[in-house]
Amino acid sequence: MAVLHTFDASLSFTIGNVNSILKLYPLSNILEDLDVSTYLWASIALTFVLFGITCIIAFHDPIEILINKILSNVETEENPTDHTIESSLSTLEMMNGTLTSNSVVLHTVKDNTSALKADLGQLAKILEKLEKDFKELKTCPSCGKGISPNFRFCPYCGELLYAHVFVNKGSLPEIRSRQP
Repeated sequence: MAVLHTFDASLSFTIGNVNSILKLYPLSNILEDLDVSTYLWASIALTFVLFGITCIIAFHDPIEILINKILSNVETEENPTDHTIESSLSTLEMMNGTLTSNSVVLHTVKDNTSALKADLGQLAKILEKLEKDFKELKTCPSCGKGISPNFRFCPYCGELLYAHVFVNKGSLPEIRSRQP
């Protein structure tokens, strides 16, 4: 911004355009009365001062110097090599513990996966058997509900079943009972 004011002051000094940037400020009536040569020298001085401050900050980084001072005070209180070695050792111990626990968990998951596969195989066999048994269900001649052909009595109505002829579920019974 100071360079822009210096450029405006040099144009005002050479061309005669009087302080065009200064008219943009809220107190422009006070700043318009400023002499062109004073405006030029003030803007040049301000440009160099601000450039110098920028260079000091950029090249000497006072924040880094402050952080280094704080760290040097901490390092004088403790032996930095002992602290670094202990810190590295504890970090390695934590990493070893984590890897060991992760290895145990991984083996447990592998064992459980193979057990689950075996259980799924058994469940598939049971489901196939149940589907087969469901297809073989017979209908009770008394209540009409599906029952296993191995039953002697209907579990729903209590009808004695060996005296009746069973028919597959879903088909119409041709003969419902035998006469003794």
